[in-house]
Amino acid sequence: MSDPRRRRQIKTPSGPRKKEGPDLSKYQMSPPPMGRQEVPKPQPKPDPTQQRRQGGRQQSGQRRQGGRPQGGQRGGRGQGRRDQPRPEPEALKDESWARVLEHDTKSGVATVMAEKTLAFCRLKIKGSDVLNLNQRIYIGKDRTKRTEVQGILGMAHMDKMSNMAKQDLPTLVQTFIEEHGQYFVDEFYNKAGPMSLKQHSYELLPDVGPVKARNMVKARDQVGRFASMDELNALAKVKGAELLAQRFIEEMEDKTLVPRLTELLLPVEA
Repeated sequence: MSDPRRRRQIKTPSGPRKKEGPDLSKYQMSPPPMGRQEVPKPQPKPDPTQQRRQGGRQQSGQRRQGGRPQGGQRGGRGQGRRDQPRPEPEALKDESWARVLEHDTKSGVATVMAEKTLAFCRLKIKGSDVLNLNQRIYIGKDRTKRTEVQGILGMAHMDKMSNMAKQDLPTLVQTFIEEHGQYFVDEFYNKAGPMSLKQHSYELLPDVGPVKARNMVKARDQVGRFASMDELNALAKVKGAELLAQRFIEEMEDKTLVPRLTELLLPVEA
């Protein structure tokens, strides 16, 4: 028989075991459904142009309330600039005389060509007298001698000239060359030589190719040198003043055209 002291003591449950349920204190009840929530609409960004308009209205209202400055004068940032004389273009600092290309009597503004550089500028004319084409007027530094000119407005560009001015421009330039015909004959037609083995300086003139250039050289060699523009036209059978005027106008229209006879021959030296 076994020793009763060695018997294991087995604990027997006194009743049915109960299952432990979850701890409800750890859970929170979700709120009841409230329906679809509305998403807030994005606010439109303020229009900067509208703000500037409103700011301008406020400033104008403040100016109305404040009134004008004492003495009835209007203030402004541009007032001092308008009172100051406008500086004249640097390109005209050495010019003394110019020739009228066009005169608008309604606005009192004339477009003229300076004689030393053949540059164009716009002038404010005194009075109501009409200035004729090719009329010489003084634009030099001595303002007391400016009998027709009230002030120089600025430079003029060919692409902004009127059609009438563009039509009269060849006549104006040709007349200027004819009046100084002896100078241009001596400085160009009598001194012109070969630019290279294949090109002569005469070929810089419009419609003058190698054949016509050789004929002009032969005509010059017959007399040694041309005595006048008329002799050049008769012997070489060309229109010297018209050809040179066309070349000058081409250089006015195209600033990249080289060599530039306007820079080599001007100003005219008496």
